[in-house]
Amino acid sequence: MGIFTELGVLYSKHKEEKLMEHVKLFWSRVNIRKMLKACEASAHWEAAVFLHLHHDEFDAALQGMIAHPTEAWEHSKLKDTCTKLTNVETFYKAVDFYLTWAPLQLCDLLSVMPHTRIDPARVVAQLRRASHLPLLKPYLLHCQPLNLKEVNDALYELYVQEEDHEALAAAVVEFTNFDALEMARLCEKHGLLQFRRIGAMLYRISKKWSQSVALSKEDCVWDEAISTTAESMEGALAEELLLFFVEKKLNACFAACLYTCYPLVRCDVVLELAWRNKLHDFAMPFFVQTMRDMRSDLDGLLDKEKKKEEAIVAEKKKAEEALASGYSDVGGGGYADPAAMVVYGAGGMGGGMGGGMGGMSPQVPGYGMPAPQGYGY
Repeated sequence: MGIFTELGVLYSKHKEEKLMEHVKLFWSRVNIRKMLKACEASAHWEAAVFLHLHHDEFDAALQGMIAHPTEAWEHSKLKDTCTKLTNVETFYKAVDFYLTWAPLQLCDLLSVMPHTRIDPARVVAQLRRASHLPLLKPYLLHCQPLNLKEVNDALYELYVQEEDHEALAAAVVEFTNFDALEMARLCEKHGLLQFRRIGAMLYRISKKWSQSVALSKEDCVWDEAISTTAESMEGALAEELLLFFVEKKLNACFAACLYTCYPLVRCDVVLELAWRNKLHDFAMPFFVQTMRDMRSDLDGLLDKEKKKEEAIVAEKKKAEEALASGYSDVGGGGYADPAAMVVYGAGGMGGGMGGGMGGMSPQVPGYGMPAPQGYGY
C-alpha cells in the first residue's frame, strides 16, 4: 500500500496528467487520508472528490464539488452524491450552488431527494429570496399533492403571472391549503375577467360576502352576486342588492333576487320598493308566497292554541272526576248517598230533638243543611 501511496503523491507533484489515472486504478491500495492531503495541497480537486466518494465521505465530496465546480463538478455525480448525504443541510447549499451555476438543472436535482428528507417549504423560500421562483414550477407541481401552504402559494402566484386561469381555478378547489385572502386580492386586480371571477369565488369561500358581491357587481355577473348573497344569509346585504337592481333598472334580476333571497328580505322593504318604482308585477310572486306563509303560520298557531285549550279542559274534567270519586268513598259507604244524609237528618234527628227544644232543629252541616258547593252535588 505504501508504494502506491507514495507514487500517487509524486504524481500529484510532478506528473499531474497521470494522477487521475493512478487514483482510479489503485484507490483501494492507497492510504486515502494521506493521498487526500497531497491532492488538496496541490489543488487536484477532481482527484480529491473521487477519493472522498470512495471513502464514503459524501458530504465532503459534495462540498468539494460546490467549492471547485470547474475542476470537480459533474451533474450526474453530484445528483448521485445527494442521495447519500448524511447531513441534509449540505443539500440546501447545493440548491444555492445550482441557482448560480446550473439553474436549468435545479429541478432535476430536486427530483432525486424524497420529501421525507428535505423541506419543500424551505426550498421555495430559497428560490423566492433569489427571485427565481419560475424555475421551480416542475418541482412545485411534483410536491402539490402534499398540499403544503408554501408550495400552493408559490404555484398559484405562477399561475397568475402566466395567466393560466384554468389551472388556477381547478387547483384552488382541489388544494385548499393556501392564503385565500391574499390570492383573492391578487386576482381582484387582474385585467382578465376569469381571474376576477376566481377572486370573487375566493372571497366567497373565505366568507367575505360583501367583497365577493361587490366584485361580482363590478363585473356584471348578476347570478353569482345573487347566489353569494343567498349563501351569506345576511338580510342587509340582500336588501342592498335589491336596491342596486332597482337603481340599475334590472327588473328581471330584481325578481330573481326576490326568489333566491326570499327568507332574507323584509316584506315592507319589498313593498316600498315595488310601490315607488312600479314593480308590482315583478314583486307579486314574492307577495303571494309571503301571504301563503303567513296564513300557514297563523293556522299553525290556531291549531296549537286549540290543542292547548282542549288539554286544559280535559285536565280540569279529570281532576273533578277524581275529586268526586274520592269524596264518595269516605267512611266505607256510610255517607255514599248525599240524599240519604239529608233525609236522615230531617226525620230521625231533627224530629226527636225538635219536641224537646221548642221545635228548633240544630243547624249541623250534613244533617238538614244544604250540601256544600264544589264537590259535585
